[in-house]
Amino acid sequence: MLYLRELDYRCDAEALKSAYESSFDARVKAEEKIRKENRKTPFILIITCTRVAVYSYGNPISFESIERALSLNHIRSMDKRRKAEGKDALRHFYTLSLGIESPLFGEALILSQIKEARERAIRTRNASSYLLRLSQDVIAFAKEMHSRFKIRVFDAQIGDAVASYIDKGKKVLIIGSGELSRIVADAMVDKGCKVSMTLRDMDKTFLLSVGTSALSYDERHDRLKDFDVVISSSSGIYHTLDENDAEALCGKLLFDLAQPYDIPSSLNPIRLSDMNVETPLRDALLSELEGQIEARMDRFNKDIEMKAEAMRAEDFSASVLKRMRFTIRDLCLDDEKEKSLEETLFESIRKAYIENERKIRRQ
Repeated sequence: MLYLRELDYRCDAEALKSAYESSFDARVKAEEKIRKENRKTPFILIITCTRVAVYSYGNPISFESIERALSLNHIRSMDKRRKAEGKDALRHFYTLSLGIESPLFGEALILSQIKEARERAIRTRNASSYLLRLSQDVIAFAKEMHSRFKIRVFDAQIGDAVASYIDKGKKVLIIGSGELSRIVADAMVDKGCKVSMTLRDMDKTFLLSVGTSALSYDERHDRLKDFDVVISSSSGIYHTLDENDAEALCGKLLFDLAQPYDIPSSLNPIRLSDMNVETPLRDALLSELEGQIEARMDRFNKDIEMKAEAMRAEDFSASVLKRMRFTIRDLCLDDEKEKSLEETLFESIRKAYIENERKIRRQ
């Protein structure tokens, strides 16, 4: 059975910063620690800017071992734990790959993160044949969906919902210049507000909505006093405003439309979840993607049933090579020759296992 153990840091991305910025080799070492503490259960570890997702096969991975391996604060992570198993865990993996659980809805960066996780699992032989086949299919599925659908979609109703809170003529600062920011800016201009948008690169004024003026992103803290309303809708992973801005924001209307949140809860911003916003475009897209996910899961499960013998052979070959890794390293081969030797041994062991299985059945 497939298991998921996830730590969801969407509301506390700063706490995951060190793990997210860790190197490939550091993650490999963390995975070795996790496997030793979990009876050598095969798994794949995925780290994004807002979450840690561990998919394992046969047994669940303990949250405590994940937190220790990644140096995450145990107390701070307690309310971030999520788990699933069986079909729910499988559905989560396919859903995650589409980017619809990501801070920037529909972003494709998650694919490179899954690919890297799979590469580490192959290198360390921490994953089973099932997990390697599953991750490969998840990646292929996400690529197909991104080519067929425009997954990054925002409804104009979000801008209208924000505008309903704001009086005509107000001075509005929008932190961010992406698609969502432009939708909100258009609604503010139509309302008759005086709108400024932040730019990280002041040469890119073409990103501005018509009727808005540019403000350097780096100046946002110093200019808060000039505005009646502040709306943060950036696609970054860290806070655009913080507690140090509390005095400058006193008495102002404050909105946080980002995921993960741009503004700490202590500043009392209005979030999308606080507003009754209809999103028909996104809802229709999600309904279509849910159907595609279910169909792909069924196809994958049927395919796996037909490849049981091949998977047993691959897992046996991987386990033998795992025990031989120190012997192979003692040969002091360069990386290319060592990889070639391992591939040759893997294939020889796999074929011998299958031949032996068939011989047993003939007897």
